[in-house]
Amino acid sequence: MLRVLIVDDEPIIRKDLEALLKPYSGFIVVGTCGSVTEAKILINATQPDLLLLDIQLSDGTGFDLLQSLEKISFHTIFITAYNEYAIKAIKYGALDYLLKPIDELELKDALEKVKAGRKEALEVRESLEVARAHMNSDNKAIRSRIVLRSQYFLQVVAFDEIIYCQNDGGYTHFHLVDKRKIVVSKSIKEYDELLPRQLFLRPHQSYLVNVSFIDRFHKEGYLILKGGQEIPVSTRKKEHVISFLTGG
Repeated sequence: MLRVLIVDDEPIIRKDLEALLKPYSGFIVVGTCGSVTEAKILINATQPDLLLLDIQLSDGTGFDLLQSLEKISFHTIFITAYNEYAIKAIKYGALDYLLKPIDELELKDALEKVKAGRKEALEVRESLEVARAHMNSDNKAIRSRIVLRSQYFLQVVAFDEIIYCQNDGGYTHFHLVDKRKIVVSKSIKEYDELLPRQLFLRPHQSYLVNVSFIDRFHKEGYLILKGGQEIPVSTRKKEHVISFLTGG
């Protein structure tokens, strides 16, 4: 039986989550609360296997709570109302989340992942640091990393390590400066929306390029990168690419 702790500052959300969890065998709610202070006490007292955690709490954030713990030995699913900055921060950290109001099917999928006991080679604390930085910091150097979730591990990658991304069906291949390649089971469209537009250019539906690695544009319709890689430029993107490169 997996022990679930619900942390949300809205009592009605806590009740709704308890009701939604009742039909699922293998899960039991061992406590609910609405603040960082209460949550720390309950985590120590109940030793949960799963934390359903709101981002905005009455005395801080869910990130603050997790960062304050000496050890994180449980799964965490963030619960959030639609907030562009919060969701982007969560995505930068490759963390799991559900949007309010909670969709039953999405909750079911999230619980199945927890049941499967997915293990990550990278401690979740590093993902939290990346997410928290994007959420709270004005320091661009701190907000210049992203966590990539591959089949077997989580990898923290700095923006300036990414040469280009290539779409392959529902997967995205990240090509890095040290010749590593990380394959992520998300579409390139998501990273096009997530990565900064001033640093990454989408010259083709299947490619996303770090502009600092672009050497030149060939008039026949492709970019040549500093490492010699050739990246196609689609006809409809050609004017945009030229405008971007010339500062027009």
